[in-house]
Amino acid sequence: MALTTAVAAHDSDAVVSETQESSIESSGGARVVAEGLRKSYGKQEVLAGLDLTLAPRSLVAVAGSNGIGKSTLLSCLAGTIRYRGTVRLEGQRVGGATRGRIAYLPQRLRLPGSSSGREVMKLFKAFARGAADRVELPDGFLPPLDKPVGQLSGGQAQRVGLAAVLQGSPDLVLLDEPFANLDDEGREQAHRLLRAHRDAGATVLIASPTALDLLAMIDRVLLIENGGIGFDGAPSRYAGSLEMTVWVRPGDVADETLVGLAHVLRTRREGDWVALECHEDRAIGLLRDLEALGIDADRVRLGGPVAEARVSASPGVADGSDVR
Repeated sequence: MALTTAVAAHDSDAVVSETQESSIESSGGARVVAEGLRKSYGKQEVLAGLDLTLAPRSLVAVAGSNGIGKSTLLSCLAGTIRYRGTVRLEGQRVGGATRGRIAYLPQRLRLPGSSSGREVMKLFKAFARGAADRVELPDGFLPPLDKPVGQLSGGQAQRVGLAAVLQGSPDLVLLDEPFANLDDEGREQAHRLLRAHRDAGATVLIASPTALDLLAMIDRVLLIENGGIGFDGAPSRYAGSLEMTVWVRPGDVADETLVGLAHVLRTRREGDWVALECHEDRAIGLLRDLEALGIDADRVRLGGPVAEARVSASPGVADGSDVR
């Protein structure tokens, strides 16, 4: 049985410092420095003094639950909303003078439905201020450009939007869930396109709820929590910090015994089965503990990340009762 393994749980303050310093030193200096970012909507403070440093030639995912502040962070870095704090692009305050150097694709890009794809490309090309395209689009990436945008499918319109904002030679690329509506081929082409921009020197920041689909292509993961950066590290460390569910049919083993196992974070009973939630990098140790209790392999099932397991991975009939 294959499990994802990575390093043990991290000290988030140490990870932030070590990751930022090493990435900047290896890249010849900071591309983006954001200090003390604060943004509130009414009484709700979404960003609470967030600090962030991004290096050149890097591909970074910013993860976090819905409404946690991913889109707000990208908007601050792009300079499209008002906020407190400072954002500098290679020492220059983000604003009018830096607009031609920043490519920004919001989560919902509203393109004029009556305009053709060609007209949309021409419009965004003007925002690049005449800079030559640094990276060519993959063959077949764009749909027919003479077709009105309003007649395109969601995936085709997303391709046009992504291609439009990436024109020119942007130094900072900010993309808010850019792979929405894309099919498998479109995602693979988009991945190649963004890796090419990174390899050509750009700093690419991608917002994603979990970043699970990005782990193979990115250099770094940032997790937003409580208005700041709760995790900053390599994709392998992030994967190891994720939670997964091990389903057990305990038989004669008491629920209280399962609750007390060292690697278990939470448990709950669903019918004849008990869900044991743990970090992925602790799953092997948990399986050994279960074996020591006499629970055979045919009474154990592995689930995916906890959020998904709660919806669809239960092997039994859920009764919703919590053990702890």
